[in-house]
Amino acid sequence: MVRRPQRRQTIVVALAVIALGSALGGSYAASAAPAGPAQASRTQTVDIVNFAFKPATLRVAPGTKVVFANTSSATHSATRASGFDTGLIKPGKSAETRFKQKGTFRYHCKIHSFMRGKVVVD
Repeated sequence: MVRRPQRRQTIVVALAVIALGSALGGSYAASAAPAGPAQASRTQTVDIVNFAFKPATLRVAPGTKVVFANTSSATHSATRASGFDTGLIKPGKSAETRFKQKGTFRYHCKIHSFMRGKVVVD
């Protein structure tokens, strides 16, 4: 008969731990989970600063919308041959495109061909 109180105590402690975890909103379980691949928000921004794309390389998840925001004083574009073309983006304006498929998508500015960047979708 000594075993039953010990088993009951073990069950009570286990239930207390479960109740505490539930009361904390499962935060321990969420923080203890191993980190998976970074999840990108569904919208990311590439700033066009003077004559450069920032960041030069952007990593996103499939389906992410990328906004190209021109913060410079010159007109630019983000163009990929047989891919996407934002058209001309005037200073203070922006254009966007959605990346649905995995891959590496290199692009450039049609006006300033030395300006280059890439979006990596994985």
